Amino acid sequence: MRDVSSLRIVLSRNPVSRDFFLMTVPAFMNRSFRLAVPALFLALAACASRTPVMLAPLPDRPWTVLPGDEVRVRVYREPELNGQWVVNGRGEVFLPGLGRLLVAGLTSDSITDLISRGYSKRIIDAIVDVGIVRSLPVLGDLRSPGIYQAEPTMTVQQLVAKGGGLSGTSRRTPIIVLQKGRDGTRYALTVDQRLDRVPIDDGDAILVLDPNTWDRKLDTIGRYTVLVTLAFQILLYTKQ
Repeated sequence: MRDVSSLRIVLSRNPVSRDFFLMTVPAFMNRSFRLAVPALFLALAACASRTPVMLAPLPDRPWTVLPGDEVRVRVYREPELNGQWVVNGRGEVFLPGLGRLLVAGLTSDSITDLISRGYSKRIIDAIVDVGIVRSLPVLGDLRSPGIYQAEPTMTVQQLVAKGGGLSGTSRRTPIIVLQKGRDGTRYALTVDQRLDRVPIDDGDAILVLDPNTWDRKLDTIGRYTVLVTLAFQILLYTKQ
């Protein structure tokens, strides 16, 4: 308190010192804020750039067969017709007893109907089960990210479970997005959404993000902000 009182007396008796003090402290504060504010915005921008970008609602377009997909066929009491065959680059699949079929662009229901009608012409009371299998990248904050086989009848949650779930201990619902391989656009997905209602194209991937990751970044920014504020106050105090 004596130091503060002495400073006030000196300033009152010496106009030059008082004017210098009044000019220096605001200048110091303005310079500090000019340096701190851009740095804070850069930190926020760096963190925000890693968060999912939702540009548009998910298009209402079902899963369709692509070259590279596999068609799985099971015919009851006809084991020689059972198997799993790859769709070639021309969008065709070769099935025993049916030959080459153009299946690219067909939905799961359409290809099931096509193959079932084909075998019904050869087999009385044919019971046919048809499925589509696609290798799909499942990436992000998972215990075991990688490429997993997905089927249209699966839900998003079942596909994420193949990756072992979130890598952290968070119990919050994960953020799941479909990232398009062509332009990087991301669309939000719900855990109970069936894959046959998700427009997955060649090169797309499912990204799973831990919501706590963003919270931890905000906590870190908050702690650094407190430290910077304290340091700024100490510098101001030492100038007095």
